[in-house]
Amino acid sequence: MDDNECNFLLLSYRERSALESDIRRATSKAEAADVLHRHDVSEGDFVKEFPDLAKVVHLLPD
Repeated sequence: MDDNECNFLLLSYRERSALESDIRRATSKAEAADVLHRHDVSEGDFVKEFPDLAKVVHLLPD
């Protein structure tokens, strides 16, 4: 397990919920990327932990 995996696993339920909520409100891929940056979550971790939500982000306009 590398450091990125450890960091993501340390997110609390509240932090994970906030991330999910913020991503669902995003209206573009750029906005979604900003949300990931603010929550300090890599795209790889996001796709691995939220695969269904990642598909929604993929459909957002650039």
